[in-house]
Amino acid sequence: MTTEATFEYDASVIGVEVPIGTFDITPERVAGYLQATGETNPLYTDEAAAKEGPYGGLVVPPGILQTVSMAGAPNAKVKFGNFSMHSGQRMEVVGPIRVGDAISVAADVKEVYAKTGRSGTMVFEVRRNTFRNQHGETVAVSEMSMVHRQAGGG
Repeated sequence: MTTEATFEYDASVIGVEVPIGTFDITPERVAGYLQATGETNPLYTDEAAAKEGPYGGLVVPPGILQTVSMAGAPNAKVKFGNFSMHSGQRMEVVGPIRVGDAISVAADVKEVYAKTGRSGTMVFEVRRNTFRNQHGETVAVSEMSMVHRQAGGG
């Protein structure tokens, strides 16, 4: 009996960055995000306190990056099972984000792989978004995983 999963996907998109677009970090965007999330950290809200902090001034919560549409991101077109869902995400913040920054987003599919466990085989698709400021400096990298499986296990 074989336990190796048979699945198909478009391998040509693995590791190929696709520009998604650029968005401006405006005072209005930040104010809306702070209000919507109830964020009160002085690094984001109190200019005097932020000047004494590690960044020498106000910075923007990195979670704001997750409010950007990823329309046009590459898709590995995984063909496996009959059910797909979000299975996790992480974000690595590399540098500060400030009001006035123009953040460009590039997306790629990092990897596609199978795992077999007690409930059967699952295929994971890891999508990566890289956020860079107007100076070309990476400010954050996020990864989001999708799991594809046969509903009901197996």
